[in-house]
Amino acid sequence: MVEEHLFTDRSSLLDSLTQDCHHHLQEDLTDKGHATLLVSGGSTPAPLYQSLSKTDLDWIRIHVALVDERWVGIDHEASNEAFIQRTLLINNARQAAFTGMKTAAASATDGCAETEGRYRALPQPFTVTILGMGSDGHTASLFPHAEGLNEALAEDNQQLTAAITARPSAVTGANIERLTLTLTGLLKSQRLILLLTGEEKLAVFRTALDDGLVEDMPVRAVLRQNKVPVALYWAP
Repeated sequence: MVEEHLFTDRSSLLDSLTQDCHHHLQEDLTDKGHATLLVSGGSTPAPLYQSLSKTDLDWIRIHVALVDERWVGIDHEASNEAFIQRTLLINNARQAAFTGMKTAAASATDGCAETEGRYRALPQPFTVTILGMGSDGHTASLFPHAEGLNEALAEDNQQLTAAITARPSAVTGANIERLTLTLTGLLKSQRLILLLTGEEKLAVFRTALDDGLVEDMPVRAVLRQNKVPVALYWAP
């Protein structure tokens, strides 16, 4: 289920992936009258979001929502919501409807029910979901051996979202309390795109394709499922 699109430079990757996302979003706009784009944080996808924001899509009919969020306020430097506001919801895409994960609740666990309701209200199936992957093999906020991970990855878990407490590491930083799409939530997508750059990330991806425990590298849950196509987009 994994298609590999490997490029010699990031500019070529950006052009191709922008066209791919545009195609799938436009297809849903034409066929269904609406489309849903789920997005991740991190520096790698920022150029993609900026490129997409300038496309001629009918953004007023596109719903944008987060894949995961740190349990911090929107004014915090680590907020994915703030990042998406700066990088994607600009130019033409400023007209898009946006659904965030953070609520006024004191904790991700307490806020999960409200966020779940928001995500169930989004048009499904989601058109395109943009994922990244950490050097530890996490994707979304599905971190290795995190509190809440097994439930979030369980195939019989019908929740779209879950609270996660990651084990502190250099990858997680100080913000270990997260809210994330579950595996069930991710598989509500029509197309999953794994966007990676750099030789180190490609090596981690190759390791994730090998045998091993999902708990050690949770991205394996996405790569091993056979319900939704996954497209790897990579450049050095």
